[in-house]
Amino acid sequence: MIVYALNPAAGRGAEHGVADCEGVRLVRGAGFAELRERTAAALAEGATALVVQGGDGMVSLGASLVAGTDVPLGVVPTGTGNDFARSAGIPRGGAARARSRLLADLRDRRCRHRRVDVLRYRLRVGDVVTEGVAVNSIDIGFDALVNERANELRHLSGTARYLVALARSVREFESAEFEVALDGAAPERRRTQLLALLNGRTVGGGVPLIPQARIDDGLLDVLTVSGLGRPGLLALFPLAMLGLHRGLPPARFDRGRRLRVEVPAGVPIYADGERLRASGAEGAALLEARVDPGALRLVRHA
Repeated sequence: MIVYALNPAAGRGAEHGVADCEGVRLVRGAGFAELRERTAAALAEGATALVVQGGDGMVSLGASLVAGTDVPLGVVPTGTGNDFARSAGIPRGGAARARSRLLADLRDRRCRHRRVDVLRYRLRVGDVVTEGVAVNSIDIGFDALVNERANELRHLSGTARYLVALARSVREFESAEFEVALDGAAPERRRTQLLALLNGRTVGGGVPLIPQARIDDGLLDVLTVSGLGRPGLLALFPLAMLGLHRGLPPARFDRGRRLRVEVPAGVPIYADGERLRASGAEGAALLEARVDPGALRLVRHA
């Protein structure tokens, strides 16, 4: 049986071609929590594959359920950004055709697979601990605020949505002081505006924030940006689109396997476009993230 999980925000027409497909069990939910619970229950009954349809948040939902197992994950990217799909080489657009071909290949066992990494994180805020999986990025600070504002712009899509959110975020964000430790090294205090942990190369629907990042290299890539004024912050992502931000002195690139970050109060945190902590939240937070190499068995698209 193939389990097919559909983004809760998808309209009823999105399930066309799935509900009546032999050997496929369609799973929907009113929200991500319910969808995750129902998908986990379906997988527990025995499944040859899990397919998710949606954006990066749906891919991370699927990965959280099958990473570390031999159950392959197929992706039909229909989200706003689809950044993980970009890094994985999964074609975007033509969802109905892609879905039909993917399901046929899975049923006939014609699919090839590749092992890719995931980021496992643990977030502590006071006595509350949240653990999860990210497949593309964990964003802290300015980039997370842009994500938060982008989620409010439902009438836009893709990079346009991200750039409008960028313009709005510049007016309200201030830098903050983080304590950062990479691979168990002594903690380093950094006053920074943006701290991004990436598994994939892009954010915001195609902005190559860390173009050298790879989803199968067993490493997490880290970008911190410090000392930019509002004009500089506004220019950062357009420069990144052109690959010109890598030489900027405020941009620092690191690479490792484990990262520990103490995040001050009020600073937002997002993982794969989904909120872990909102802007303005009270209390400091401790985020610990590590790469889990080759944990996800991803279906290759023909």
